[in-house]
Amino acid sequence: MSGPVSKESGPPFVVYINPEDSVQCSKKTVCVGDVTEVFCRNRTLCKKIRALPLFKMDMTPDKKTVVSSMALIACIDAGIQENIVIQNMGASQFVVCGMEKKPKKLVVWGKVALVMLITFFGSIFAIMTYNEDVDVTGVFDRVYQVLTGTARTAPGILEWAYAFGVAFGIIIFFNHFGKKRLTNEPTPMEIEMEKYETDITNTVVKEASRKDQIIEKPKE
Repeated sequence: MSGPVSKESGPPFVVYINPEDSVQCSKKTVCVGDVTEVFCRNRTLCKKIRALPLFKMDMTPDKKTVVSSMALIACIDAGIQENIVIQNMGASQFVVCGMEKKPKKLVVWGKVALVMLITFFGSIFAIMTYNEDVDVTGVFDRVYQVLTGTARTAPGILEWAYAFGVAFGIIIFFNHFGKKRLTNEPTPMEIEMEKYETDITNTVVKEASRKDQIIEKPKE
């Protein structure tokens, strides 16, 4: 958390900002309110701070801009004439990503269907190759012969139980059945996606730091 910044005269207003590690913005002129939460007891002052222009977004596709919280503080301090104390409660550096226009629903559903097909058939292939490698069928034949004293002539209850167990295990592991969440805990997929987004943000910030491309003060 960064230290307070204040002006000299008049009763101070405490302004809290809470920028996240990564934000998306679809506007060319990025304002303070687009990249951070702003809290102040003076609502009029709060709205004024949110509307302050911070920088001009480069609308190049996949362009990411790294901004220092000092740029936010400097922008607010320069744009507000009243006596204020600014407290940063969030990230010291954050990434602003240009957000593209929403694609058509047909394109979105097409991508969803493609991912579902790849996941479905990929899972089938992985399970089948695993079963063949460890010879699950041979194991079932041996278990059946030990328990009954006769050789199996066709698949039976063991395969049904195994198939049910795999399906049940997948549902429990991913914590989802259709649109229903089994528990309130994050799913493994959500955890991995959060780790992935955090790694991307950290990499972008480090790369911008090496190239000295971090916005340290407001610019037009």
